[in-house]
Amino acid sequence: MLALLCVEVATVGKKQVAAVVFEGGNPVSPIERDMTSVRKAVALDNLEKVLAVPDIDPVILSTNYRDLAERARAKGVRINQTPDDGSFHFGEHLKWVVDAYGLSRVIYFGGAALPLIRKEDFAKIAWQLGEMERVVIVNNAQSADLIAFTPTDILSQLPPVETDNFLGYMLREAGLSRIMIENSARINFDLDTPVDMVIMDQCRRLGPKTRQALDGLKLPSHRLKRAMEVLFRQSDPYPEVALIGRVGPAMMSVINANLPVRLRVFSEERGMKSLQREARGEAISWLGFYLEAVGPVRFFSDLAQTADVAFIDTRVLFAHFDLNPSPADRYYSDLGRVDEIGDPFIRQFTAAANAAEIPVMLGGHSLVYGGLWALLEEYNMIKHGVPALPTS
Repeated sequence: MLALLCVEVATVGKKQVAAVVFEGGNPVSPIERDMTSVRKAVALDNLEKVLAVPDIDPVILSTNYRDLAERARAKGVRINQTPDDGSFHFGEHLKWVVDAYGLSRVIYFGGAALPLIRKEDFAKIAWQLGEMERVVIVNNAQSADLIAFTPTDILSQLPPVETDNFLGYMLREAGLSRIMIENSARINFDLDTPVDMVIMDQCRRLGPKTRQALDGLKLPSHRLKRAMEVLFRQSDPYPEVALIGRVGPAMMSVINANLPVRLRVFSEERGMKSLQREARGEAISWLGFYLEAVGPVRFFSDLAQTADVAFIDTRVLFAHFDLNPSPADRYYSDLGRVDEIGDPFIRQFTAAANAAEIPVMLGGHSLVYGGLWALLEEYNMIKHGVPALPTS
């Protein structure tokens, strides 16, 4: 039985499109708490965007953060206060929300997913969902952060999923027609790691609460700026750019269409989370075997012989070595803070990346997908004189 500390329920009309937002966690380390502060700000900005769309009602937030719940409730969001005891289960809770509120058409997203999304994007998705039957609309085919679908009673035919990543895939497998949301940084960029915050800090078109939260952290940006100098340099075109990890073809296409660079891409284990390969211990990496054979210092020395800058989704390598690191170790590795990393291999790997002859950015999937997309769009806006959004 799913336990809820506080529930605000009212059933809605059968044709109405509802927004269901989940945001929560139990941050332990200082870097996790910093991430949480920004995630809450993104969630509030995104809730305001959804609330401004007339076709979306109600807007429902499930969270274990009491401060976030109170601020969202003051804006008219319906709140489910979830427990802090670790008993939360994504699939079970989603089905409970759908049943408790009598929802038939749902736009689901994580509160801090899609920090660059616009109100107009939500409006278009709501219109599509209101006009169609037996459809699932997703921002990613293999690991979705936004899933809009109808009918909701199809959830009773599926085993409750552990995370949102697999939900879009399962709904399509259950017989719903899939619609992919048009690619853009707004749709593909996800706030998942500290390096995503560093990238966001370079973006001018953020919600005001997100901007304020980022400004309060004074994030280190020197590594990213070095990488951007290579990626966007005009004096010496065609730098060699290495993309490593869960790199999708759309990212390669948009870089090739917009930048005079030569890409060196090593794409492995796309969908390792949504297909549960990582959970079953099946994720495997050819580059992981090479890293094991030569060690981190030689790995980055050889990489510097073939690339001028590298963006590495380290989660594939971590999964290959079956490391299962703590969030703090992953996050401190992303930021290059070697002394704060507990795992000896990740500490050694990160130190070698810091010492590499070329700029090396470490992160998760968003680094080599939505993060790069966001940097590219920001570069193009600056290049063409597009003004920043107002901060209030």
